[in-house]
Amino acid sequence: MSEVININNRYFDFLGPLQKWRILDLNSLRDELFPAPNYHNFARYIRKLEKLNLIGGYIDPFTKKKFIYLSPKGEKYLSVTGNPSAIANETLVHDIKVTELTKELSKLDLVDDVVLEHEISDKRNFRTTYKVIPDAILSFKKNNFNYRVALELELTRKSNSRIIEKVKQYQSTEYYHYLMYVFPSIKLMDKYREVIRNQLGDKALTKIMFFYHDSLTRNVRDVKAVKGWIGDKESELIEVFK
Repeated sequence: MSEVININNRYFDFLGPLQKWRILDLNSLRDELFPAPNYHNFARYIRKLEKLNLIGGYIDPFTKKKFIYLSPKGEKYLSVTGNPSAIANETLVHDIKVTELTKELSKLDLVDDVVLEHEISDKRNFRTTYKVIPDAILSFKKNNFNYRVALELELTRKSNSRIIEKVKQYQSTEYYHYLMYVFPSIKLMDKYREVIRNQLGDKALTKIMFFYHDSLTRNVRDVKAVKGWIGDKESELIEVFK
């Protein structure tokens, strides 16, 4: 017999943003709520959801910020079956950074739509049709053209063979207009550019954007500080969308 959970409708307001963004710090979650509760009431709701095991928590050791995500029980409660958020300990920091970056782009109205990896319900069919699923799909309009960009966040270096395999997957589909890599350091960014150029040639770089943010592992509040390359031209991230 399934457990009966007695909570009022206001709690659904807290759980809904987590279904979209996968994992949020407390302030970001509170900003998603309308009307935003005062902090005392907000904390009370969070404690109740944690006590019911509908959400899980993580404290960033660098920023000391607390992050909240749906637990398997919370996903079941929301009837999330086709696209569970699937938070795993080994990818938790990566998922946080993908959310922080894409959410900041949304807040600045630089993108029209963000689809995170976990939101794609039929992944097997999606891979069959479009070859590869990125960390996020960014959609925006520029010069009267609708762009679809695949975002890949690389916090650590992959082997050369994995790098090339991933790029070839993107080359095999026309679903994405560009592939956008984001790194936590210029050194890691340059290494990826070097590997791709050496093995696939300069032509492969024309459809790949490379950006880095030195504070990526600590804070992604200032997307204007994200810089890198589009083809052979140095650029800021925000210039992509303007």
